[in-house]
Amino acid sequence: MILYLTATAAVMVFACGILSRRERACTVGLSPRGKISRRVLTGRVLLAGIFAILFGILALRINVGNDYAKYVEFMHLARFGGYVPTEPGFNFLAWSAYRIFGEENFLFCFGVMAFVTVAAFLAAIDGLADSFPVSFAMFMLLGYYFQSISTVRYYLALAVTTWAIVCLLKKDWPKFVLLVLFAASFHKSALLVLVLYPFALLRFRRELLVLLGAGGLAAFLLRAQVLRVVLFLYPTYQETSYAAGGEGSLISVFRCAAVLLLTVLYDRGSLLGGGDTEDEADGRMRFYCHCNLLALILYICFNYLPVISRIGYYLTITQIFYVPALLRRVPAGVRRKLACAGTALFCLVFFVHMMRHASADGFRILPYQTFLFHDMPPILSDTGY
Repeated sequence: MILYLTATAAVMVFACGILSRRERACTVGLSPRGKISRRVLTGRVLLAGIFAILFGILALRINVGNDYAKYVEFMHLARFGGYVPTEPGFNFLAWSAYRIFGEENFLFCFGVMAFVTVAAFLAAIDGLADSFPVSFAMFMLLGYYFQSISTVRYYLALAVTTWAIVCLLKKDWPKFVLLVLFAASFHKSALLVLVLYPFALLRFRRELLVLLGAGGLAAFLLRAQVLRVVLFLYPTYQETSYAAGGEGSLISVFRCAAVLLLTVLYDRGSLLGGGDTEDEADGRMRFYCHCNLLALILYICFNYLPVISRIGYYLTITQIFYVPALLRRVPAGVRRKLACAGTALFCLVFFVHMMRHASADGFRILPYQTFLFHDMPPILSDTGY
């Protein structure tokens, strides 16, 4: 626990000295031609420090996280060409690593995935945040980094698809598609963003909002039929606890509803599709708004689907960029102070709650162990049971 708390405090302090991409662009004209300003250079050093800390915690761990031992087993099976339910990218990484080193070097595989996950998340925050310190603080306090310790493949995919948003907003479609396909090679749920993200870019006129509401209501009323179709498409969920339906997340519904309330109060144009002369910033705000609206519909109307949260996270990750941008639109004074204080309090309470359950089954990021002092316990293939 002390390690996580210390690391969180350190990287958040480092983040305070990093300029956003927009702020760096403003400093270009103030610096001598061909030279980097001291603030920009300091920010790069601090960003490297953040990467080193976050990557180090992930790369040095052993048997930490809910899925760690299961993935070691999958890597062992992939080495010998056995059947594993994981995606080709993960299987190829395990197979090639073992071929290169001549042994089951699962630590290298986890190190590579840690590198990609942390680098992609930081690249996304650097490319999308209006305020790097605020977006990064939300990223840490809302648990995205700590969840990546436990749910390895999914959070690698989430990190890469979040980075792909930078390409999406620039309309760089080839790079966007390639990044999503790379993410899907580790977790196939990433393929959904090939539909969800471009759809969120559209202008949601009133007629489309009515259709979305009607579709959500129909899905809620026909839950048994929809669940049957999903189990047919994903037969691995049959004969498991998922077949009974998913579990709704009240906290996710609250987060999306609170964000949309701020939208209605201070950014209504994004919800209704924006004007005909909107600029790049307006288009980005509309995209974030629509992602949260779609997430709210999913969490309310499709809460019975297996692991619906894994779909929702692809949409709600935008909150770490959208909320700081919305808070800037709140009129200066008491209202803005209250909105900022409420957001900070929510993030802190969420972080405390998460840390209190850090050792629980399904999360299990405590106790922290490193291969420098601990050994990996036997896996299923070693014990036979």
